[in-house]
Amino acid sequence: MVKEATARILAAGGASGPGVGQKIPVEERIAALEFVKAALREVERFVDTPDEDIVEEYRRAGRLHTYDPDNEWKKRYARAAKACPPPKFMLINQELDEYLGYLEEDEDDYRIGLCAASAWISLGD
Repeated sequence: MVKEATARILAAGGASGPGVGQKIPVEERIAALEFVKAALREVERFVDTPDEDIVEEYRRAGRLHTYDPDNEWKKRYARAAKACPPPKFMLINQELDEYLGYLEEDEDDYRIGLCAASAWISLGD
């Protein structure tokens, strides 16, 4: 997906998603490159970090119950998109909405106090 997006960015002088033949403004190309860079940084960080360290980070944050190894890369991708939003011509917004949903579920879970409630329940045993 990153290779496809990068190829689209580099060829941005000609096509722009649905409106083929339209020029992509320089600001959008820069935004796209910033997003790709942020996503690649997250990928490198994720690949270089052992699973045990990731689990430990979640445990220290009190959010181990939200850790899902199958969705972790999607959450990191979504964090990169939140930090550097991709322009619309990249055509990844549908996938991105799904990935952002994983982050929102974690935030909602934390917001309603399930972390504190689970700690309180374990103390009651």
